[in-house]
Amino acid sequence: MNKYLEAIDKLENNYDAFYMGNRYGIENTHEKEFKLLSELDGVENCLAWIHDCYDCYYKNELGEDNPFNYLRGVVNEASRNKND
Repeated sequence: MNKYLEAIDKLENNYDAFYMGNRYGIENTHEKEFKLLSELDGVENCLAWIHDCYDCYYKNELGEDNPFNYLRGVVNEASRNKND
């Protein structure tokens, strides 16, 4: 599996912005994933929202137009462009 898609899945399924260590930088449980995804172009606001607002316990309440699907689209587009 693509390392970016794997990082997106980990955030979507496990990240909790309301854990104080994540939200205020004391200890970020998913620092590696955020760092990896920050290498992508145009994802800063998306990652900021996930970092500050997302709680995986409510993932089933997200519609199809959500930050994780946006990130997957960016990764898939980059893969297509790389293969051209």
